[in-house]
Amino acid sequence: VPNAFSPNGDGNNDILKIIGAGYKELNFFRIYNRWGEKVFETRNFLDGWDGTLRGTPQPLSTYFWIINAVDVDNNSKNFRGDLTLIR
Repeated sequence: VPNAFSPNGDGNNDILKIIGAGYKELNFFRIYNRWGEKVFETRNFLDGWDGTLRGTPQPLSTYFWIINAVDVDNNSKNFRGDLTLIR
């Protein structure tokens, strides 16, 4: 997961996506703001966050993510981290 992205409509880094190499299933990819409000969730490796919540652009800030995915050996793995949304 990248540690920053800039959803400003310039065609570069406008969507935050994860790379699922080595994983066959995504149980969830969730992003939360600093107050613990979920701003994005998907179960599809091809979906990404566009920096909005219910159509409203979110502010420059640090956001926190958590992923649960199943690898090719059927092991469920959790990953956590943070990212900066740049406007």
